[in-house]
Amino acid sequence: MTDAYDPALRRLALALAPKELRARPGVYVGVGGPSYETPAECRLLRRLGADAVGMSTVSEASAARHLGLRVLGLSLITNSAPGDDDD
Repeated sequence: MTDAYDPALRRLALALAPKELRARPGVYVGVGGPSYETPAECRLLRRLGADAVGMSTVSEASAARHLGLRVLGLSLITNSAPGDDDD
């Protein structure tokens, strides 16, 4: 699936975000969970282009797009991945 997240909504959200939020576009990767990723999995996902990883959002966005809805995904990053200090 391409353009799962509506480009116009993405531009609008980034334009309206307060500077202190440090909002930026990125690649969110959905995994099955329900556990945190190992350091090796984090390195792999980072090499594949992931900026953030989570256990939700992707399935919900896919379902909404299937219904023809415009979708905007927002993620709050609350913890860094294992191995981030190695970079």
